[in-house]
Order: sequence, then C-alpha cells, then structure tokens
Amino acid sequence: WPDGLLPGEKKITYVKHLGKMRIPTLFPHVLNEICKIDGLKHIDFLSSNPWDFSDDLIDVIAKNPKIGRQIHLPVQSGDDEVLKRMNRWYTAKEYIKLIQKIRDKIPDGTFSTDIIVGFPGETEEQFQHTVDLCKKVGFVKAYVAMYSDRLLTYAHTHFRDALPYQEKKRRWGRLERLIYTNNK
Repeated sequence: WPDGLLPGEKKITYVKHLGKMRIPTLFPHVLNEICKIDGLKHIDFLSSNPWDFSDDLIDVIAKNPKIGRQIHLPVQSGDDEVLKRMNRWYTAKEYIKLIQKIRDKIPDGTFSTDIIVGFPGETEEQFQHTVDLCKKVGFVKAYVAMYSDRLLTYAHTHFRDALPYQEKKRRWGRLERLIYTNNK
C-alpha cells in the first residue's frame, strides 16, 4: 500500500460526546502508529468534526510528512444560530480559531469543508456570515449542499423547510463561485 485513506467522520470519535466536554480520543495515537508502517507513503483522512480536531491531532499531522496537508474540516455554516440548530458543538469563532491554530503548526496546510445552505430558518444575514467565513478561511475546496428534508432527522421533526428551492440554489451558486473563483 503506497497510499492510505481513512474515510468517515466517526473514525475520530471513539466515545460518545458529552455536550461541550471534550474527551481525548485514540485517533491521534492510531494515526501516529499508522505512519510507522513501512512502505506506506501517504495518508489522508476525511470528514473530521471540528470538535474532535485536538491539539494532539494537530501535532501528529505536523510532525508526520506522510499525512496529507489538505485538511477536511466541515464547517456546515458560518452562523452561530444556524450551527446551534444543526446541533453542532462549536461556534464560527471557535472554528476560525481552530483554523488559525492548525495554520500556526502546519503552515503548508490547506482546507476543504462541507457547507449546507438553506438550513431551516437561515436568513440572508446568516448566509452572509457563511460567505464571510469562507472568505476568511480561503478554502481550496468545498462540498456545498442545499438543505433538503430527510425523514426522521432532528431537523425534519423540529424545523420547517420554508426556504424556496430557487433561493437555496442561488446561495449554493454564490458559494460555489466564491470558492472555485478564488482557486483559479
């Protein structure tokens, strides 16, 4: 195996979250051990949750050149109220602080993300907060999705999806143009 890919966000979270209380996970140790495998030249991992991206994990990435420098860190939204409705355990300010911490230790790191536009209740001002965050971070890639109801999810049972499809599509297009225009 010259390359390795560790997909899925649950690989980092080996224990159940207890609100904002952070519990150390084994993932930084496991990743460090994987880096010791002879013949393995490159390792990427995807979809880590910002809340699980610990100082230990940053240190492991910084000291291991086998680990890819494109860091996928889903933000979902740049607005704190929307993040709270999404049951995310971080704020936009905490996300930006984490990005800066990673940049300080991994100067050659680049960032990709996941964003949902048109989450129930998202106003134009809240969407603009997401645009502003994207400009500040300078993502090299983003997987932008338009919110759609999914049966039996928390959002489906607690919020009404009232934003018209055309408005979601406009917001999606604006972020796509912003991110991919910045990277040409």
